[in-house]
Amino acid sequence: MTIWEKSLLLILLRRELETERDIDWQTLHRRDRSWALEQPAQSAWTLLRCWLLQRRAFSGAGLFVYFASAVAFIIGCSLMAGLLAYQPFQRINLLWLLLLGVLLPFLWWLLALFFSAAQVPFPLRSLYEHRLPGGPVPAPLRPLLKQTVLVLGQQLSLLFALGMLLAFLLYLLVTDLAFGWSSTLEPGGGTIHQLTSFLAWPWQALWPAAVPSIELIEQTHYFRAAPLTATDPALFGQWWRFLLMCLLCYLLLPRLVSWLVMRLRLGRLQERVRADDALVSGLWQRLSSELIEQETEPVEQHRSESVAAEGESFSGSFTQVICWGSWPAELIERVRRQLNVGPAGLQWLDADSGTDAATIDRFLGPLPDQPLLLLCKGWEPPTGEVADLCELLARRRGRLFLWPVPLQGMEGTRQQRLLHSWQSFMGRIPDRFHLVALPMAGEVASE
Repeated sequence: MTIWEKSLLLILLRRELETERDIDWQTLHRRDRSWALEQPAQSAWTLLRCWLLQRRAFSGAGLFVYFASAVAFIIGCSLMAGLLAYQPFQRINLLWLLLLGVLLPFLWWLLALFFSAAQVPFPLRSLYEHRLPGGPVPAPLRPLLKQTVLVLGQQLSLLFALGMLLAFLLYLLVTDLAFGWSSTLEPGGGTIHQLTSFLAWPWQALWPAAVPSIELIEQTHYFRAAPLTATDPALFGQWWRFLLMCLLCYLLLPRLVSWLVMRLRLGRLQERVRADDALVSGLWQRLSSELIEQETEPVEQHRSESVAAEGESFSGSFTQVICWGSWPAELIERVRRQLNVGPAGLQWLDADSGTDAATIDRFLGPLPDQPLLLLCKGWEPPTGEVADLCELLARRRGRLFLWPVPLQGMEGTRQQRLLHSWQSFMGRIPDRFHLVALPMAGEVASE
């Protein structure tokens, strides 16, 4: 799957999952887990793509990217061909070639970097967002879309530079190019030598032959009145080394570096969205985690003693916290503030299915046996992996608290059903655990 298809997949997944917010999580878990067990072994991205394909069409963005890439390459070839084919007085004016073929594309690249680094809002959003299938992009994924467009722009710019370089090399092979310089202002050979020496500074030690000498500059100066006068016509072809290095250093290499860096950032952003977005990560957990069927009968038996007692226990602050799974960053910050413990006094461990017993021991070993708080996603039902973690922690701590943190904006009825599943789950784990059934600060507990 290409990097463009991954971005489009995340956007379409987010839209599809928005329509299922009101469906009970346990029902979704049962449906998605049953479907995932029927699929062959495949990567996470391919599995998510297959899940989306069974609900809506997903054609990817390959055709558009290939077409735009071909256009950018052809434009680069055409520009260089036009600059080399335009030869008044049988000479290619170096000043004109440096301006249109090197300086302006380099300034264009710097301007693109400024807009991407300065976090300037995209003025062209209406030109590309309405072309995506399904309507506008969800607000949480706008940074992903912007980074994707930036990478695409760098790729098109890189192909434009490759087209210019390839056209230049082809003209060197099949034609006899004669370069010179001329200006009505008559800047003089010394000024042109200073300009070319400044441009040739990056490679003057690596390839001295590509640095124009003052003799070459003076002998390739031609005039309108006598355009064909030359003591040594072969000198007019020696400029190709300098021009080739200018295209490499100021046109191709900067674009190649920026394209690689932005592509790496986009890949990391895509992985972060897949792991941290509440809806997308919830889908992946439903597809990959085992299903625990919850019984409805024991819920009411455990509910009365759970909510009353543990609500008072949470009034104090915890200094030892284990957070299970990948969470939205803003929700983690709210939890940290509600714990009312300074960063220096808070011992925090992020755990997931890849966390082994040795990691838990390294975290808990140096700490005193004080109450420990286990944070779980309250917008999802408990899983077998959480039960295994509880068994592990019960052998290492005398008093433990489990808080299924509610998701802000969740419908009250759905939140209550999920709380019932956690209350039933308490009967399946060691008695040392106490359930914390409180809302986040600033929210009202649902009745």
